[in-house]
Amino acid sequence: MVLGAKKQRKVDPGFPSHRRESNFNMYRLFCYVGVFLICCLLLVIGAQHLRQLQAEQELLEYKARIEKLDQRHRAAEKKIDRLHDLDYIEIQARNRLGLVKPDETIFQLED
Repeated sequence: MVLGAKKQRKVDPGFPSHRRESNFNMYRLFCYVGVFLICCLLLVIGAQHLRQLQAEQELLEYKARIEKLDQRHRAAEKKIDRLHDLDYIEIQARNRLGLVKPDETIFQLED
């Protein structure tokens, strides 16, 4: 082969050249459309994955909030139980109101 010489394609006389180019262009078009559809599909899958991650994060936040509210609820129940205890009521009456039992002598020391 000589430098600068162009290589000529072998032409099939039974197949028109415009038909070959048309098939090649259709093949390229299908490839481009396929790549475009794959990209769109990947975008949709990525968006759904992000939504799922956000939903999982919200779920964790709600679980933490529920746990915190459960702790407050248990503390309130303990306080209610204490308020029904007569010994606790007596101690509070003595400390806050300064009440004494009959025939009881109280000594207060002042500094």
